[in-house]
Amino acid sequence: MKYYTIIQFVDNFRRANPRADKQEIIRVVSGKFGLRKYRSIYACSDFAVRFSAAKTSSFSNCVCGLAALRQFDSAPFIVVVIRPDTTEYLLANTTFLNKISHSSHELRVDNIRGTFLGSNILREFSGLVNCPDNFELLFAMHQEFSWEQNLERLVEATCNIQGTGHRYCPTQGQREAILLSPQMAASLTGQPEYLSVQHDLASRITAKREKILEHSQIDNVNIRGNMIEQEITGGVNKHGLGDIVYALCDGIELQVEIKTKLLHQASCPAAYNVDKALEALGNSKSLIAFCFVGIDPPSRTVLSSTVSIFDGTVLDATRVQFHWAGRNSRGVTQLTGDLTKLFSTSFKETIDVAKAQQFLHGLVELS
Repeated sequence: MKYYTIIQFVDNFRRANPRADKQEIIRVVSGKFGLRKYRSIYACSDFAVRFSAAKTSSFSNCVCGLAALRQFDSAPFIVVVIRPDTTEYLLANTTFLNKISHSSHELRVDNIRGTFLGSNILREFSGLVNCPDNFELLFAMHQEFSWEQNLERLVEATCNIQGTGHRYCPTQGQREAILLSPQMAASLTGQPEYLSVQHDLASRITAKREKILEHSQIDNVNIRGNMIEQEITGGVNKHGLGDIVYALCDGIELQVEIKTKLLHQASCPAAYNVDKALEALGNSKSLIAFCFVGIDPPSRTVLSSTVSIFDGTVLDATRVQFHWAGRNSRGVTQLTGDLTKLFSTSFKETIDVAKAQQFLHGLVELS
């Protein structure tokens, strides 16, 4: 059962019964759809719902304890805000919380405490309004972050503690190297050594096709990606900047990150930690590329495409998650645009050096 079924039902029920209060709506909805109750949360196997009432346009009610949310964070967690004349729907998984507000003074990564309020739910994320029309894409973005990553971020934001991240402070020489990296990447496009890297990765993926298809059945995005990455690299996930590193001519080091995508499904792969990427590019001899693995289980299709992070299609899809930028970090990037063209046989890597330099300048100056 999809969450939009209940959203449509609640909207229709409220139009037909404008005086219905929260309790009546809960009784009718939970009865019709067979939702199970867990304290104040109603859930099925596909999503969870928290009903709240508000008399005005503001919404600062206590919504849910962080420990309770943990049980449902792997599926869409929807808050239904019932007002006298309107109904608001918010996606409230951990990725879309700015902090934990209530009774959270003892919150730590090993001591999950506290409750989040309606005001802690982000109304916009990565340029997308938090509303039902965007829930599918927003949840795809949420799936790329683990519970542990979100918990660490919430602890830092809530308790005002020093972050564990490392904020890269480039020297003038390193800044120049960073801004020159798109030109160096563009010079490699189509060159024999670069084509050899693309061929090597494509061959690895073809050889592991059956295993990749087997792993594609795993529901958990992070576990699925890790298993596929291990098949391609032939070892344990490094979880560094590059999953595979190639030594090219003139001492150039190409760091390749493997990203998996289920074709014909909404997905927003996590890209890279901004500070780690800038630090690598500041080396003057390092470049970064993505190896995309496109999988369509029904047709048993596995495709691949290795492309620079500065390619126009990739750059247009790259979004910086400022939400994730702590005091010691510029945050992370995520790929939220249409990447299907990368798998076309007619696709050719294209790098607009000036555009890529402008993007990098923006990353360096992030505060």
